[in-house]
Amino acid sequence: MPDLRTGGRGYTYRGTSRPDPKVRLGEQARELLAEHTQRISFRSSRLRALSADLNERIAQALLDGLKVAAVARAAGLSQWAVRVIGDAAEEVQPPGVGPDEHLRAITVLSAELAAVEDSRSAIEQKRLKLLASARRRHLLDDYELASASGVKHEHNRTMTRGVAG
Repeated sequence: MPDLRTGGRGYTYRGTSRPDPKVRLGEQARELLAEHTQRISFRSSRLRALSADLNERIAQALLDGLKVAAVARAAGLSQWAVRVIGDAAEEVQPPGVGPDEHLRAITVLSAELAAVEDSRSAIEQKRLKLLASARRRHLLDDYELASASGVKHEHNRTMTRGVAG
């Protein structure tokens, strides 16, 4: 005797299937990696701008007659690095400010540069842990991880080796 509820065909499941939790976690990992990549890119851009400002300020200070040792102490750099920066500067116009103002500006720029470098390093460490976790749990394959993180897939393997995620 045929089943009247199914029209004689047998059982048909009418519910919806549950989403795979790995797919959801993979999407979250992809979003976080994209966010980390964007933050790292922003910090790198800021670092380039700050480095250019610091180099220009160092060159201006040397042009105004400040001693290399004093500029090196204020910048937290070696005297050799300060000399190289001063020699590499092109068409720097002296601003005409006093030596104390030069040293104060160099100190502030150096501190800001160090803070941005630390911030970028922290984000890179978070990205590394996320990459290691996603690889270990097989949420995304190597090429998807490379696409989401902006790091070549060969490099992803080597840099995540031994990292706890």
